Amino acid sequence: MFRNNHAANNGINLSYIPPQIVNGQTMVQPEEKEVQAEEDKWKCALIAYVIGEYLGYNTMTRYISLNWTAVAKPDVYLHKEGYYIVKFQNLNDMNEILYIGPYTINNGPIILKQWCPDFDFGSKFLTDIPLWVNFPKLPLNYWGVGSLSRIASAIGVPLFAEECTTKQTRISYARMLIEVNVTKPIPQQITVMDPNGVTFMQEVVLEWRPQYCDKCQKIRHQCQAAAQTQEEPPRKRRPWKKVTQTWQYKGPIQSQEQVREQEPKQMVKENSSHSIAKKGNQEIE
Repeated sequence: MFRNNHAANNGINLSYIPPQIVNGQTMVQPEEKEVQAEEDKWKCALIAYVIGEYLGYNTMTRYISLNWTAVAKPDVYLHKEGYYIVKFQNLNDMNEILYIGPYTINNGPIILKQWCPDFDFGSKFLTDIPLWVNFPKLPLNYWGVGSLSRIASAIGVPLFAEECTTKQTRISYARMLIEVNVTKPIPQQITVMDPNGVTFMQEVVLEWRPQYCDKCQKIRHQCQAAAQTQEEPPRKRRPWKKVTQTWQYKGPIQSQEQVREQEPKQMVKENSSHSIAKKGNQEIE
């Protein structure tokens, strides 16, 4: 039936495997090795979502080809929910792109997360966002892996410490990528206690944090309803001026017939005066 069918020749043949009936419900249980084999195909993939306007597939692939030149060209897949799956050749390429960020396209920040089997694009993906966090003037004796992990855990879930922090080639501040819940307040300072019980306040600086609307539960959004409810400053009214009316005498009231009778007489006077003036000019000449 499928002979000489191009779509069938490029596909795979399926077979019937009877499902199980458990408590009157149909249940399907795939084999672990098959599931693991498919997971291995996507373990080098990143989930990419652009905050703000929707970007087409061509725009996204063009951006990747122009800006992610340090790695081999990845495969890009567009999901109908508005995010992309970017599949790299290996884990090194994936980490290279993930840890060099952050990235922006058309002034819209790009959220990058590593793909996982239980990934679900929903409210959690748009609230738990990897952000780069700086810890200025962090004492050098707290730059160990354990100390950095504990300090970063006060902000969120630690993911990665950049190369300059790991190799201590820049010691003015420590920089770490931390998955932060943007719906919760992020402290600007945290208390650190040394092994002797002495405490100090460590400053926390976020390189970028998206706007979050508590009412609409959306990032990079300001609710218009909240803005409209703000009280406007009262407008200044002009001082009220009292208007008074006065009566002025403009002469006796004439009827329409009297006005008509005076108009021809006035015209005759004007014509006569005009002729006299004309004769006087001729005599002068």
